[in-house]
Formats: sequence, structure tokens, C-alpha cells
Amino acid sequence: MEEFFLKNPWVRGILPIVFMSIAGVTASSLVVEIASGNQIEWSLMFKKLSFYLLVITTIASAAYQIKIQKYDRLVSGGLTAIQYEAAIRTRVAEGVAERSMKLIQDGNIEQLEQETETFKRLYGVRNK
Repeated sequence: MEEFFLKNPWVRGILPIVFMSIAGVTASSLVVEIASGNQIEWSLMFKKLSFYLLVITTIASAAYQIKIQKYDRLVSGGLTAIQYEAAIRTRVAEGVAERSMKLIQDGNIEQLEQETETFKRLYGVRNK
């Protein structure tokens, strides 16, 4: 469940907005509850539920942002340049394999041989 809140881009974008909305509404509600005319009775603030909801929402929002930042650092720190290059090579090889299968199914063997030679020249594959 934790991964859902940290990986899903929709949740990562919407949840802070929800926290801000709740904080804004409860702050406005708190002001209305403790104000009478031009006077604010600060002693009433600790007796109101909206104050505690505002504190909880603020703490939850801060904790969520910290958790996201730690997760992002963990993800970006765990990927080395070699792993990134390997992932790119794998994607290129998969694309070439799909294209080769299509050419074989269509019976275009000559075109497959030409593309294979081009691929070997571009990526330095040598016949051994």
C-alpha cells in the first residue's frame, strides 16, 4: 500500500492538494470559531476540533513530502550509469528482435540481412 502512495503519479500529485485543501478549510473554520467581531479569543483555539484537524493535516502533509523525497533519493541513487546503459541496450535489442521477427514473418530475408549488417556496424557487433 505504501508503494501505491509513493509510486503512483496521480496520488503523488493529488494527495498534497487534498492536504492543502483540508488545511485551508480548517484554518478558515478555526478563525470563524475563535473570532467574535474584531476580537480573537486565542484561549478558545485549543478547545476546537478544527485546530487539531489543522495540526494533524499539516503534520501528515509534511511527513508525506519527506517520505516522497526519501523514496525519490533511494530510487535515483540506486541507478548507476552502467545499469542505465544496460537498460538502453536491452530496449534497443528488444526493438531489433521485434523488427526481425516481423521481417521473418513477412518473408523479407534480404531486408533482414541488410538491417542486421547495419545494426552490427552501428553497435560494434563482430562475427567471431
